[in-house]
Amino acid sequence: MNWKRCALIGCLTAGLLLGPLPLAPSASAETTIAVKTYGSGLTVEGLYLSQGVSLGGTPVLLTVEFLNGDTLSYDQTTTDEHGTYRFDMTLPHDLDSGVLRAIISVQGEQKSATFNYSRSTGDGVISPIDMGPYRFTGELNGGQKQAVLYDTATGVNLSRSGGLATVTLNESKALSAVRSAESGTKYLTISVPANDPSAEVTVPRTVIQEMITRLGSDAHLLIAAEKGSYDLPLDAINPLLMKQVLDSSRGGLSFRIAAVGNAESSAVAQKLQRQKMPDPLVTPVSFAVQAILDSSTVQLLDYGSRFAQMSIDLTGSTLAANRTVSALLQHAQVENLTPTPSKVFRDAVGHGKLVIKRSGNGIYVPIQDARSFSDLQYTSQKDKIQQLANRHIINGRTTTSFAPQGDITRAEFATLMMLSLGLSDKQGTSLFRDVPANQWYTKPVAIGSTLGLISGHDARTFAPHNPITREEIASLMVRCLSYVEQRPYVDTTRILGQVQDRSNISSWAREDIALAISTGILDKNTSFVEPRRSATRAESAEMLYNLLTYLKMI
Repeated sequence: MNWKRCALIGCLTAGLLLGPLPLAPSASAETTIAVKTYGSGLTVEGLYLSQGVSLGGTPVLLTVEFLNGDTLSYDQTTTDEHGTYRFDMTLPHDLDSGVLRAIISVQGEQKSATFNYSRSTGDGVISPIDMGPYRFTGELNGGQKQAVLYDTATGVNLSRSGGLATVTLNESKALSAVRSAESGTKYLTISVPANDPSAEVTVPRTVIQEMITRLGSDAHLLIAAEKGSYDLPLDAINPLLMKQVLDSSRGGLSFRIAAVGNAESSAVAQKLQRQKMPDPLVTPVSFAVQAILDSSTVQLLDYGSRFAQMSIDLTGSTLAANRTVSALLQHAQVENLTPTPSKVFRDAVGHGKLVIKRSGNGIYVPIQDARSFSDLQYTSQKDKIQQLANRHIINGRTTTSFAPQGDITRAEFATLMMLSLGLSDKQGTSLFRDVPANQWYTKPVAIGSTLGLISGHDARTFAPHNPITREEIASLMVRCLSYVEQRPYVDTTRILGQVQDRSNISSWAREDIALAISTGILDKNTSFVEPRRSATRAESAEMLYNLLTYLKMI
């Protein structure tokens, strides 16, 4: 596979985001950079000083590129209170061996370092995970600081019955672990010390309140169990519901991670067969969270615009180099299994998990698939098109033909957006008079309109059958980016200074196109954007792929 301009598979929870970046560094600023590799893992870390003082909260941008200048990935974070920054990533297991360059940009100053990457060899079989304190949670928290509860001594009370491991916490010990956590800790990790296929973990309100007080409102609860793990940012929960939990004498949060039973497996198998998809790579896993109140419980089905992360253990499966592993969502209110943002995380010793990033809970079905089209031989976007097709996000005009140079309509692209971000099960309404009820695109347009991701030519006209232009796609991609993460700063004048046809960009699209270029949604080395030209199917797939890669969703 050609990995030029493809993104790294990150093992981070979505990082902190860039604020305004000055054009020039301080005269006495100093930035250090150190690069470490371990198997397919990559760590880039260092220190930022200004006039001899370490500055926290300073935006840091990482670019990883090939020596010829082609970009492999972008990532971003901010320095901590000591002025240090750290990026932890996992390189694709089929990336060719070679020399790469890491570039740090901070306050207008750049530092770079080259490093050698050696492609790992092996048969692709995923090794079992040893049961221990951390239970391999790096796929979710990226090696960030965490307080860990994993046995009786650290506060975990375990009971087991009929394949279900039930964990409650010793409040005193759990509170002590949170209070003694070192500065900068954001995670309380609870590792279930059992190999049962189902696990339930209850976290009492006192521990949640202490996490918010000590670790911050953006603290995370991470539950690590046999079949998978769950990473929940506490601020993803509706504030009013969280207040009810904290005000209830028996309040708390309950997590359930479970391999599905025979009846659900049979229902999934029937849907896969009907949709002409392969069998599950491993048993589908159900992820559920409920809020416990004094006299009731509330199932947390949807986190609105916030995204949680889940992972499924792939132990025993064999990953094929020419196939793509992804997750499908089984939702009670949706007839078909639908794609959901997901990516494989592998470490240097053969462990592997499928990481899912989505704004809700449900049953997730891991599959491994390969689809091909006969008309992509001379298409530069071939690899990206096939990656999206393997994930069942995009389809060809026929089963064997993609028509890469064909137009794509506004309705078609709106549908792709909702599928690719895992939003197709949400509810929505639209006021567009030219979007009739019961069309294949009615629901995705309604969802996108309600979420503020899609707009029409005017308040009542969507023009669903019109070809979509390149600047329209760029604008939609930036809206999606801003929905998932805080919109990064962009120096529009500087970025568009390299674009020779910038005068053709519509005024409403200038900042969006600049941001699309700076984030890699559009080629950062482009000289011509051709903003008002209808996008081809290949170009639309490439921009969608680049967005999902930037957001670490694939």
